[in-house]
Amino acid sequence: MVINRVENSEQSPEDWNSDCDGSGGSSGLPGTPCFTRKLSLLKVGSVIGQFSDFKRQLIKETGFDGMLELKSWQKTSLKYIAYLMDRVDVDSSIINLEGQGVLELRDRHFNYVFGIPCGNTVIEGEGVEPSEACIEYTRVAASFSEKGTHSLKAAEAYLNRAITESSTQIEKDCFKIAFVIFVVGHVLAPTAKHDYISIDFWAALNDISKIKDWNWGGYVLKHLFQAVRKFKAAVSKRNPTVHIVGCHLFLQLFVLDSLDPGVLNMLRGVTPRIGLYNYDAMKKMVEKITVNVGAGEVSFHGTDRAASEQSNWLPF
Repeated sequence: MVINRVENSEQSPEDWNSDCDGSGGSSGLPGTPCFTRKLSLLKVGSVIGQFSDFKRQLIKETGFDGMLELKSWQKTSLKYIAYLMDRVDVDSSIINLEGQGVLELRDRHFNYVFGIPCGNTVIEGEGVEPSEACIEYTRVAASFSEKGTHSLKAAEAYLNRAITESSTQIEKDCFKIAFVIFVVGHVLAPTAKHDYISIDFWAALNDISKIKDWNWGGYVLKHLFQAVRKFKAAVSKRNPTVHIVGCHLFLQLFVLDSLDPGVLNMLRGVTPRIGLYNYDAMKKMVEKITVNVGAGEVSFHGTDRAASEQSNWLPF
């Protein structure tokens, strides 16, 4: 698939990273679609940064404590992410990096990158009687927004509440529910809709004590593959604007973490990997990669470790 067709030219990554309006769009080279994304690390990082030690402890009890490592980034390399989305083979569950090799994409890799639970229970539709905490969160969310539980702003509002040791158990449980909805909607499975999340994981929130028993890695990977299909369909139709949804941040982190940018290498043996990265570090790593555009294809070069050596550095 052709992301951008420019004959016999070579561009620096800076030409591919600029935001066209500062709101998540990137215009790039002439003839290239304007890529947009809803993934918001700036929002999530700013909210998490205000958490008290007690709130952070509540999140640890859900198994989502790796997400507390997220930092408040304002930009992401949209053109590089577009390339990575294009290289994903959904049928084979791999990302083919051409001369750099091939990386398998598995549920457990989301635990490695983000520290989210990858339990044995598959997340499916609702199909359960809502718990007292789910009913209470639904009631409170409806008071914040007419979208109710589908509103990310409602989840954010609950997270900003004063939750302390003296709060009721229901309030603490609702806080945990709000956090999962918030990070799924903004980072792990964002959609193109503003302030909206399709909560197809209520069953996994029904028993707060068992949130960590569900396969959240599998859930996020499923949505990422759906996003890849939508992305490729939009590019093939030559849409002037292409919305990049799904957890494309995972692709960028997972791939860059598998390559060898020399002195920019991150420490091995430390998880979740998200805790080691910030925007400046990722930007410098991408800058070491040459972007070659020609003969109707895009390729990236400039790193030493082949992705095919995946088994040598992943801890499983």
